[in-house]
Amino acid sequence: MIKKYMASRVASTCCTAGLLIAASQAYAAEDMATNLATAEGMLDAFYAFDSERLQSYLSAAGESGLGILSYQAWAEGGNYKVVNRPGCSGESASLLVCPVTVQDDPVLALEVDFNVTDTFHITFEDGVIVEVDTNSNDQPIYYEARVWISENLPEVMEGPCKRTDGMRDTPGDCARAMTDGYKQFMVAKKAEPVAPFIPADFAPPELVETENFKLVPLGPDLVDLDYEAYMSSIEHLQETFTRSTRWPRADISSEDAMQDMLNEQARFNNRESFAYAVLSKDGEREMGCVYVRPISKEGYGYEAEVALWVTKTDFDAGFDEELYEWTQEWMKESWPFDDVAYPGRAPEWDTWDQL
Repeated sequence: MIKKYMASRVASTCCTAGLLIAASQAYAAEDMATNLATAEGMLDAFYAFDSERLQSYLSAAGESGLGILSYQAWAEGGNYKVVNRPGCSGESASLLVCPVTVQDDPVLALEVDFNVTDTFHITFEDGVIVEVDTNSNDQPIYYEARVWISENLPEVMEGPCKRTDGMRDTPGDCARAMTDGYKQFMVAKKAEPVAPFIPADFAPPELVETENFKLVPLGPDLVDLDYEAYMSSIEHLQETFTRSTRWPRADISSEDAMQDMLNEQARFNNRESFAYAVLSKDGEREMGCVYVRPISKEGYGYEAEVALWVTKTDFDAGFDEELYEWTQEWMKESWPFDDVAYPGRAPEWDTWDQL
C-alpha cells in the first residue's frame, strides 16, 4: 500500500514539474513574441522619421534613448532609405538584435559601392525597452573623410555638427553638412597625385587561354554576352558578389550596359584597373568575370584586390571554386604583386568589412 502511494506521489510530482516547465516555455515564447513586435514597431517609427512615436518606445531607455532620437534626426537629414531589413532576432527575449541595411546620402557622396548596415541591440525588462545601442559597418573611407572635414572644414564641426554634452545640437543639419563635406573631400582626394597601379614596363595580359575557359578584357564587343550573364543571376550576384541591390538589378538598360563596357575598357587602356570576361572555350558564353583593381583599404599590406564572380548556373556546377583557385595561381605567376586581397574570400567578408 505504501509503495503504491509513493509511486502515485512521484508520478504526480513529475506531472506537476512538466506542467510548470511547459508553462514557463509558453510564457517565454509569449514574451519573445511581444518584445519582437515592440522592437519592430520601434524600427518602424525610426525609419518613418516619426520622432513622437519613437519617443513612446524609448521613454524608459534613458540616455541611450536620447541617443537614438538624435540618430534618427541624423538619419532623416542623411536621407536614409531601407534596402534590407531581415527582422529582429535573439537568443532570449531580453536582448534582441536588429540589422537594417540602408542607402544614405553621406555614403553616396563618398562614391563607394556599399550600403551600410546599422545593427540595433535592444534590451528589455518586463516588456519595456530600457536600452538601445547601435553599431555600423562603416568603411574606412568614411572615417578618413570625417578627419579631413575636421581639419579642412572646422566651420562644419563648430556649426551644424557642434555637440553639447556629447550630443549633436542639430543632427539633421549636421548630416546634410557632412554630406556636402564628403563631396568636397572626394574632389580633393581625386586631385591628389596617384602612384601608378602597375609598373610602367608591365604589360597586362589581353588573352589568357586555359583548358576549360579563356579570359579577355571587357569591352563593347562583349556587351551582349556580359549582359546576358549577369542578368541571368541577379539575386545570386547581389547576395554573393556585390552585397547590394544596385548591381545587378532588373532595370539595367542596354545603354547602361554599354556605358559600363566603355568604362571598363577605358580603365583598362588607362592602366587604372583590369576587368576580364571569363568566356567558355568557344567564346560563345560568358561564365563570369575577374577584376584586378587597386587596393581600396590602405595600411594592411595588400598591393591589389581581386574580385570575381560566376553565373548561378556555373556556380552550381562548381566553377566558382575552380576559377578562384586558378585566379590565385594566375596572380602569382603573371602579375607584379606579392600580396593580393580577395574580398569575401581571403579575407572573408566579416574580416574585410572591419579593415
